[in-house]
Amino acid sequence: MTLELASLAIAASAGIAAGVLSGLFGVGGGIVFVPVLVLLFSFGQLDAQATSLAAIIPVAVIGAWRQSGEELVNWRAAALMGFGAAVGVLGGAEIATRLPDATLSRIFGVVVVLVAGEMLISATRRLRAQRRPEPDLSGASDDPRRP
Repeated sequence: MTLELASLAIAASAGIAAGVLSGLFGVGGGIVFVPVLVLLFSFGQLDAQATSLAAIIPVAVIGAWRQSGEELVNWRAAALMGFGAAVGVLGGAEIATRLPDATLSRIFGVVVVLVAGEMLISATRRLRAQRRPEPDLSGASDDPRRP
């Protein structure tokens, strides 16, 4: 699998896009890497997912380092989630190697759509909550007609 100069430029651009999205939203590179590898480089789904896992290592390390400088990383939660994910990835990778590529692609697509839907619903709820004025529970009123 050799990459031409144009392919290298596309791969680098996808990497930059994934890095920006990871820094902005904390999303995994798989959301960008896997579709790019499948659609633009004709990778099989399993090969794309495996390559994405390897490619995300420097993104995760550098992103966590950068955010920890702002004291935004909860290292205890990260360690617990990381340990759980490390255990889970072993099982997930085993299952992935046993599924047909088309099935794996469909499952990946469904997961991306579900995650996107959940994020959209959560963001909408947060925006609505921010727009609602807080009720005045003090009994005082800004209305000059009310005592």
